[in-house]
Amino acid sequence: MLRKMVFGVFFYTLMASLSLASSNLPVLSGVGGNFKAVDMYGNPMQLDDYKGEVVILGFGYTNCPDICPFTLGYLSDLYKKLPKYAQKNTQVLFITIDPKYDTPAHLKDFISYFNQDFIGITGQTKVQTDYITSLFKIKYKEIGSNVPIEDIRIVVKKQNNKIGDDKVRLYDHSVTIYLLDTDGEVRNISYTGTPKEVFITDILSLVPKSAIKIKNLRLRKTAKNTRSIALYGSISNMTNKQDVLLSLSSSIAKRTELHEIKIVEGFARMAHKSNQILKPNQILTLKPMSYHIMLTGLKQPLSDINTIDVIFKFKYAGNILVKVDTGY
Repeated sequence: MLRKMVFGVFFYTLMASLSLASSNLPVLSGVGGNFKAVDMYGNPMQLDDYKGEVVILGFGYTNCPDICPFTLGYLSDLYKKLPKYAQKNTQVLFITIDPKYDTPAHLKDFISYFNQDFIGITGQTKVQTDYITSLFKIKYKEIGSNVPIEDIRIVVKKQNNKIGDDKVRLYDHSVTIYLLDTDGEVRNISYTGTPKEVFITDILSLVPKSAIKIKNLRLRKTAKNTRSIALYGSISNMTNKQDVLLSLSSSIAKRTELHEIKIVEGFARMAHKSNQILKPNQILTLKPMSYHIMLTGLKQPLSDINTIDVIFKFKYAGNILVKVDTGY
């Protein structure tokens, strides 16, 4: 009972501190970037595939005798302490620095030992690996070659060994852990010495609070006395589940609707789009001569309006309020 009470207080404190945490995680420029590799299932991948999720990214290799198992154990324990909604929106990636030995199948066995939800990544060549490590400023160097495998403390033995797999390499490497936001930007660099409650707070500050993300909603500049305006930006479905935009509303307009412009027989025609379906992971871009949000019958001149409020009503994500500065 005491343990439950302590955890309850701990979790409440984390949630209460989210607004403060997010302001303490600026984008770290010059670190990170998209790359291509192969995952532990043998499938081609790129880091951008994980946009929409918070990513925890670490480097190492399967024959590492100490820090890598310790790091993955730390991350597994940390991951299990996240609330379920955060686990669904957080992906842990482990990138090997020894692609010659760490085949996708062996990586899968190694990673799954610590957590079934984690994913192992390998470059297909040393050149590809060096490119990935250069993006994240990871340093590594070989400190031992032709080391008998029986002399290494092995977490998971490699199946289907090939000739030469009985001798392995040892490496000295960086032990940093990177926290990336849903846009793929590096927001924090941590270590296994980082207190778990601090790391969890940072993760929760980046996890989407909604399955739908509405970005860069902005007003198309127009006459101050206009009675109708268009808004542009993007609407992203951040999940693997389809959702439906049921309706839009605003306190400053009589009608608020999603419209689409199509060219028909050389003429631009605007149509109201009701019950707009958002497919899994779809991004609906709002831009001129395409989709846009139209507010008509403004209740006062635009020059008298400082902020436009728009409520998006989704079938599953519910109501999302977005406010847009008019600039007037």
